[in-house]
Amino acid sequence: MQFRSIKMLVSLAALTLLGGCTSRYQDLLRDRDAEIRNLNGSLASLRAQKDDLERQMASERSAPSATEPKNAGFENDTKGLQEELGPDVTVDYRKGRLSLGVDDTVTFDSGSDKLKSSASRVLKSIVTVLKRDYGDCKIYIEGHTDSDPIKKSNYLDNRELSAKRANAVARFLIEQGMSERNIVIVGYGQFDPRDTKSKERNRRVEIVPARQ
Repeated sequence: MQFRSIKMLVSLAALTLLGGCTSRYQDLLRDRDAEIRNLNGSLASLRAQKDDLERQMASERSAPSATEPKNAGFENDTKGLQEELGPDVTVDYRKGRLSLGVDDTVTFDSGSDKLKSSASRVLKSIVTVLKRDYGDCKIYIEGHTDSDPIKKSNYLDNRELSAKRANAVARFLIEQGMSERNIVIVGYGQFDPRDTKSKERNRRVEIVPARQ
């Protein structure tokens, strides 16, 4: 009888010990699974960061350099365009920009923002070039005057006159089929002279294509 009691006690102790081991094992399994989930989450986050960095590097490689002018390459267009457009247009590349300049002797009477009949032929030839070579560009129409103050006129000052002349040219280009959304008008007045010794050369409208 005593031996049987001892045997039962030993069996109970073994079962208790086995139960404790099983519980501990299950705890270890849960800890391991939690750690795997955490590691998988970290791995997914690192992969996402890697993908973002690769996209950023690819974008930076394909983007133009911050020091590269948007009109880089246009300087090579000047000679051919000058021959094509003729003497009534001054094709120039200055300040990193290509410009097609038309003197006001071709486009406007003195003190007026109404286009002369002689402007039509010249501006149509410019429209042909713009549509053919610069269709994906913004087109800046820039009005310029000399430095003589306006005395008897409907315009407040040279800047207003230059802006209205630029707008008249812009309207003509739009009538010829240029996209209105891509055209910007600028009135410089007398503040961007082309020639400090010649007032006549400063009275002009410049048409400037610029990559978007």
